[in-house]
Amino acid sequence: MSSIHASTAGGRLAGVVFGLLLLMHPGSGVQAIDLAGVYQLALSSDPRYQAAGAANRAAQEFKPLARGELLPDLSLSANASQNFLDVQKATTVSRLGRSDFSSTEYSLNLTQPVFRRDLFIQLGQADSRIEQADAEYAFALQDLILRSAQRYFDVLAAQDTLTFARSALEAFEQQLRQSQQRFEVGLIAITDVEEAKAGVALARAQVILAENQVDVAREALREVTGEFHLDLQGLSDRFVLVSPEPANIDRWTETALKQNRTLAASLSSSQIAREEIRRQSAGHLPTLDIVGSYGRDDTNGGSLGGTTVDQGIIGLQLNFPIYQGGLVVSRTRQARQLYQQSVDELEQQRRAVERQTRDAYLNVISGISRVKALEQAVKSTETARAAIEAGFQVGTRTSTDVLDAERDVFEAKRDLSVSRYDYIVNTLTLKQAAGTLSQLDLVLVNAWLQ
Repeated sequence: MSSIHASTAGGRLAGVVFGLLLLMHPGSGVQAIDLAGVYQLALSSDPRYQAAGAANRAAQEFKPLARGELLPDLSLSANASQNFLDVQKATTVSRLGRSDFSSTEYSLNLTQPVFRRDLFIQLGQADSRIEQADAEYAFALQDLILRSAQRYFDVLAAQDTLTFARSALEAFEQQLRQSQQRFEVGLIAITDVEEAKAGVALARAQVILAENQVDVAREALREVTGEFHLDLQGLSDRFVLVSPEPANIDRWTETALKQNRTLAASLSSSQIAREEIRRQSAGHLPTLDIVGSYGRDDTNGGSLGGTTVDQGIIGLQLNFPIYQGGLVVSRTRQARQLYQQSVDELEQQRRAVERQTRDAYLNVISGISRVKALEQAVKSTETARAAIEAGFQVGTRTSTDVLDAERDVFEAKRDLSVSRYDYIVNTLTLKQAAGTLSQLDLVLVNAWLQ
């Protein structure tokens, strides 16, 4: 039975292979950069991924923070003061009048929680918070892989479109020259020349638009990598169309519901919200702490003379809340509503993941058929163009027919180029939706480049 689950060994192999690939394809230099090089740059400089890493590292502190509130709290306090005393009347003091003296005091205080229901629940929530953060970070890595590939192939698609647009412009200009020559000898009407001029003007407009699209695509890629790239490696003859494995949309959907990272994060968030109800409700429960202190009070002089007093205390402190103005009840009601919100959001995310997975699967399947159909369309339009050009030479076809044929070839080649890149991106999107996208997938795609 085929499986789309990524194994641990496969993940380690992907890391090794990807590391070797990066050594072979550095991110900078004279040679054209490939997808692996782009991803390497994005991995170290993409702000979105870096922010996700910082958020994940911050979330790892939830456990120490929650544990710290259950561990002993030991504090030391001390003070020194200068006192001014004026005894005017007393029956037990031997000396009347004014006196100045200093005093010092310090104490060591210990509190050890014994029963704090809310803190124990909070400790369990910390595990769920870390699981949520790990799922979000894993999704951030998958998102970086997909964005790197998407923007890389957007640049290639824009460059191909520009290349085809320039080729079409050259063909239209050649057609205009031929039309002018044939008009000068009286073989065609002036309308054919004007139509050829219009074709050239439209082709120039397409070139201008394509040049702008290339610049925009390169800027989008620079947003991810932090560097501007003029030369990217294109698809080679090694590019092949591979159907999803297994070829079963329901299997992919089942895998997505188990492994999708955003869905896992939403599940952890719902678990946190459910435990929050118990944590807030625990505000009604008593708390019990072990408390202890040791201190010294040293008085140097005064009407009582110098004194030094040492005092040590240890005991249990019980606090039983009786009435808090409805605060606990209100917070518990709020927590219940927030939990219901998380449940609804979890269901929405589950449905979204299911839809995204099925959409991506269908896009891959239709993309394969579209690429094959456009490959045939390119061959057919080129054959038709050659026949129409031959007919134009003998006078059975008009300049308009030739221009239309050139335009058909241009559009077919452009659509074929874009459909190939869309197929690759849709394949990666399907694996992201299923939660199985990894660096190994990027390595395999990179092998298609030249």
